[in-house]
Amino acid sequence: MPSMLMPIVSILLLLVLEFSHSVMASNEPCSLLTVEQVSSALGVSMAAGKPLSSKGCVWDEAGKKTGKRVFLNILTAQAFASGKTPVPETEKPAVTGLGDEAYYKYFAQPRYEKMKVVDLDVKKGATVLGIQVWGLPLEEAKAKAKLLTLDALSKL
Repeated sequence: MPSMLMPIVSILLLLVLEFSHSVMASNEPCSLLTVEQVSSALGVSMAAGKPLSSKGCVWDEAGKKTGKRVFLNILTAQAFASGKTPVPETEKPAVTGLGDEAYYKYFAQPRYEKMKVVDLDVKKGATVLGIQVWGLPLEEAKAKAKLLTLDALSKL
């Protein structure tokens, strides 16, 4: 009888390990990026990440504020899918080389110059992340968002 339970126990253990990995990522979004990574990417000294909730973290500039900021959010698959819905005056181009699927979201010019925020959403397996970079010119913000997303994905 115990030998019959072994395959079931093995499957349950694998499911628990996979689930705990997802739970860890969703409970510790600030652990996916270091202050050094964020500071280096944005080119200014950033404060340590502050949890916004169990699914979000924000890094703000340390000292003088110039509008640079990074958000990292753990998203649902539904939020990832709905984020691709076309919205007037926004751009949502696909991004290659990140996870299983990824896309940017940002306001079209000239509105971008008023908000200066690029959101990069990426799905890798069952995990979905959103990284926002604030306060940079469009192309620079896109490059920094991609760099930070690669850093975060490397910890999953």
